[in-house]
Amino acid sequence: MTRRSTWYYYQCNQSLMLVVTVLLLTLCNLTSVAEKSTSYYHDDDTEAFAHPNEQHYNLRNDTDLHPDLHRRLSLESVPLNSREDPLRILYTVTTLAEYDEGHRATTKGFDRLSNLLIPVVKEGVESMLEKGYHVDVFIVSHYEMTRPQLLRDALPDSVHVRYWDNAAPISYKPDQREKDPKAKLWKNTLALARQHRFVVKDNLMDYDMFLNFEDDMILHGDMVEHHLQMTQKLFQLRETAPDEVPESQLSNFYGPLTKDQLKRCYPGLLRVEVLLEEETYPTQPELDPVPVTPHEDIDPAPCCHLKAAAHEEKRPAKPTSDKLFLWETNIIALGVRHMEALGWVALLRGPRPRQGEYGLTVSDYWSGTNKYFDKQRRPNPGEFNMINNQGGWMGTRQQIWEWHTEICPGGFLPPFEGPHYNWDGLDPRNVEFWSGGLNLFTARHACNMQRLVMLESPDGFARQLIYHSANNKQRQLTWRKKSFVKINDLYGQLLTVAKDAEADMKEKK
Repeated sequence: MTRRSTWYYYQCNQSLMLVVTVLLLTLCNLTSVAEKSTSYYHDDDTEAFAHPNEQHYNLRNDTDLHPDLHRRLSLESVPLNSREDPLRILYTVTTLAEYDEGHRATTKGFDRLSNLLIPVVKEGVESMLEKGYHVDVFIVSHYEMTRPQLLRDALPDSVHVRYWDNAAPISYKPDQREKDPKAKLWKNTLALARQHRFVVKDNLMDYDMFLNFEDDMILHGDMVEHHLQMTQKLFQLRETAPDEVPESQLSNFYGPLTKDQLKRCYPGLLRVEVLLEEETYPTQPELDPVPVTPHEDIDPAPCCHLKAAAHEEKRPAKPTSDKLFLWETNIIALGVRHMEALGWVALLRGPRPRQGEYGLTVSDYWSGTNKYFDKQRRPNPGEFNMINNQGGWMGTRQQIWEWHTEICPGGFLPPFEGPHYNWDGLDPRNVEFWSGGLNLFTARHACNMQRLVMLESPDGFARQLIYHSANNKQRQLTWRKKSFVKINDLYGQLLTVAKDAEADMKEKK
């Protein structure tokens, strides 16, 4: 019984105690008021205010679920072209600043809301609507949303827009929490990136798919469609996968994976930018020593071609394939694996074997197996410069359910409880842990899942690229230009590694 119901209970006249108790118990089953957050969100149409944690589902207790849940967790088994109703998507965007402050190669005073967030969201929403999806938008902002009508006017009437402004949680500064008895509360902007998880939890039963990204990441319908297609194939593989495989198979880069291994695989994304001033801010002057297998150019349209409303001087409308580059991973860190129904895939970095777990990670064929790197060793799985922050994550309801209840230590959704989350999840964690997806694909107090990128065709590979439309890393990280690699070169290098692996696989068979 909640504090509120307890207070009312003891105020009742004893002659009405039985009746009031029954009413209050009914009320408790309908409404739950969370005590861990003080922020509120509002609706663009009704301006009605609601607490962000009002949903009453207990996501840790299968017996308390909405009775319709299991019927609704069917997206992964129903062909996309066989659905009776449109796919329902909740697209949540987290934004820290209304105006840029001039940090990280940005321009001070730049109107980020009008010139970045709104064009980015509009581009993504319209692209998804063209696929026949139903899309609603949720904005989580650190600042007060004083201009909500700008976004409302930019989107079609069918799109429901909601806001949660002033959303940064209140906490003590982590470095002062236990040391300074006079420590003061502050708006924890690092944990602002955590708040989208409340939105997902509150709306879990109302949507089929959830997209949660930073305000400068452009999404397109092709990416969502590709994610769903890959996800369905992975679920189909699980249906016939063995529960166990011989120990020797766990170290192979081909052959069957167990149900538990496949459950921890999901489609990954590679964050790219468009080169704006290549002569001044070039990519790596010399490619890493893995040869580039010739291939058709990667199509830049699925990730990076923009409509008129989204493009501007620093966001060209139709960049060519040779202008796309990435900077957050490299061929020396990557490996490949052959998987039934998917063919050759690249395994992105992050997960590793953990103490107390057995047979959950997925082995690959490292790019350096053929001695391309001489005596250089493979970077550690969790090396930050190679881990490929995605700028967000997407998942179906079924995926999120499994992450929360079966895979992620401490759960994936609120409440954030120890020992894996301390101080209600407000312990020191970087922004990328929450908003960049590191919570999903790293090992420390995280889900330790394996991201896959398709290599069988340039078309599939292109649909796993996501555009960092701020295009500022090429200017901000000039000291790391050796890690700037054009996407066509990386894909060609991965094809070379896949050929090497295929030859090795045939020899072993």
